[in-house]
Amino acid sequence: MRYPALSERWRLEMAMRPRTNGTNDQTVTQTGHSRVLFRARQIFPLSLFRDQLIVEELRILWLKQQGPLANEIVSIMATDIASVNCAAGPFFGHVHVQSLTGGPEIMVDNLFRSDVYQIRSLVEGIALSAREGLRISHEDLQTEKQSLMRAGAIN
Repeated sequence: MRYPALSERWRLEMAMRPRTNGTNDQTVTQTGHSRVLFRARQIFPLSLFRDQLIVEELRILWLKQQGPLANEIVSIMATDIASVNCAAGPFFGHVHVQSLTGGPEIMVDNLFRSDVYQIRSLVEGIALSAREGLRISHEDLQTEKQSLMRAGAIN
């Protein structure tokens, strides 16, 4: 009995699909870590223990401070991003990233308004490039950041 996973078409699609990780990928550095595209922290007077949101090429990290020496790290891979919601007032805003798998969610509030919109555009661009197999990788980090922001921007 032949299964669809053993068909010739499946093998061709797997061979033609661009790789998103491994040693031949340009988005992963020599140490195996993806580069940091954006980093934002909560505003101090509004939050005593400030959370940090880090947007990398392959994942989004939320470093949640629970006390002076206690913290929690929540990570969502770029391929697992379901949606990105953001809201901003005159000065501050929040970002909510949901996972496809129903696993962890990232919700960070008390961020600057400009940071909220940059994070949303970057995360949308990362999710689109991971899902569609787009290769937006440049030697220059700023050029790659601008390309991802353009890919995730709302027209």
